[in-house]
Amino acid sequence: MAVEIQIMIPQYGELNRIYSDFIISHTFSFDKQKFITDFYKQYNDTKAFEAAILELVLGKHKEQYTLILNSLRTEIEKNILIYEKHPLFDDEIISRVCYNFIGRYDTDIEAQLRVTQKLSKPLNEAYNRYDSIGYREHTAEEEKQTEKEYERCKAEYDKEKKELDKLYELQKQDRKEAFQYIENLSGDVYRLSILFMEVLKKYLPDDVEEKRQNEPVKQNEQEEIQNTPEGQHEYFDMKSLSSIHETCVGEQFEAITISDFYANINLHPCKNRLKIKAKEKIRVCY
Repeated sequence: MAVEIQIMIPQYGELNRIYSDFIISHTFSFDKQKFITDFYKQYNDTKAFEAAILELVLGKHKEQYTLILNSLRTEIEKNILIYEKHPLFDDEIISRVCYNFIGRYDTDIEAQLRVTQKLSKPLNEAYNRYDSIGYREHTAEEEKQTEKEYERCKAEYDKEKKELDKLYELQKQDRKEAFQYIENLSGDVYRLSILFMEVLKKYLPDDVEEKRQNEPVKQNEQEEIQNTPEGQHEYFDMKSLSSIHETCVGEQFEAITISDFYANINLHPCKNRLKIKAKEKIRVCY
């Protein structure tokens, strides 16, 4: 469960980027709405959140879990501040992106429907000729040709009808998915963040809490609160490294915890050394 806390840091970071992008450019999409909804549904259990923090605190040294919790706290504080200071998505915006998602196949369906309808007329005519041939005199060759023409028309129609049915099915799936994400949960995420802050206060060391309260609020989002042991320089903060850890560990690096990854990158003492995977040294240098 402690791993969930470390995963939450980049997740909260992405959530804040979605909020900031909307404030700056007023752009929003169904994928972003999905992310907000999935985020809330994944983390809305405050008891599980506290249990994960407790496991982290009991399983790590004070230096390590303090770095992780402070990084998470920074992202949560940022999320609360954005929501309180800026108007975010209303129900109309969310409904619009969801219905746009449902209607993304409308043009293709209309075009395919025209093709299918165009083929239905010669199919009906060929069927009528084939069906009525038995009621008049005809040769075997004429019957064979009539049947062949009907089968040709039917094959062409069935092919295009199958494509139309596929588009209808895709639209049906989109409609089902969109209605699962049509609820505006930004307010719920805000209230959840408030609860998370209350939980975090119980586990952050008093000296760190006092230091944070005495520090001025930083307006630049690139500035991060740094709490490193005396004599140790922090080259890269936990926020930056958490994204790199999530992307690169298992790909360019051997498995390692985020706290040990942080210590290695910042040249701090650490029992577990960071190991580069075979044939990945050049990519790591880049």
